[in-house]
Amino acid sequence: MRTLITTAVTACAGVALLAACGSAPESSAGAPTPSNAAITPSTGASTPAATGTSTSGTAPSTQGAEKDAGACTSAELAVTLGPSQGQNGMQKADTTFTLTNKGTRSCTLDGFPGVSFVTGDNGTQVGEPARRNEAPTQLVTLAPGAGAATFLLVTNAGAYSEAECAPVDVRGLRIYPPGETAALFLEDATRTCSTAPQGSSLLTVGPVGVLP
Repeated sequence: MRTLITTAVTACAGVALLAACGSAPESSAGAPTPSNAAITPSTGASTPAATGTSTSGTAPSTQGAEKDAGACTSAELAVTLGPSQGQNGMQKADTTFTLTNKGTRSCTLDGFPGVSFVTGDNGTQVGEPARRNEAPTQLVTLAPGAGAATFLLVTNAGAYSEAECAPVDVRGLRIYPPGETAALFLEDATRTCSTAPQGSSLLTVGPVGVLP
């Protein structure tokens, strides 16, 4: 499904999307919130993405970055939609998003981000948050200006009947960096299923910096 790929994100009317947990669900109109801005999570949200276990491997870290840099915070990160990786059968589409260090210090990312579709003026979550794939995590060190791509598998709403999918328009993705409770919003107006067809997941996410 190519709908997740527009601009570094598809331009849509930027509307403030209140944070709820990247791994849990979330109505009044609000002022527009720019992409990449940290969003304060709303009450009642469940725990966001947890930090994963570091493993060996080549991460998209930057040479000269501090070896013992602390974890990146949401306020230090910007998120952009990456290029499509193509269709994964008729029912799924592979894409990526990138977390970039916009701060002034080197910092690290380790584990799986929390990801969910959101809609409406208040950032109401659509469907369940992304499931994690089975790829091993690895510690990624980002110097200022460096970024790390993350794999995302998206259900193609057009491959299902309305009865199976209950399609709904969404404004984009709420993304929690690993270990963070403040979310980033990635604008990408599209149409997706509001229920997971045949027990599948609407979204499947990989660890930061690990692509298939």
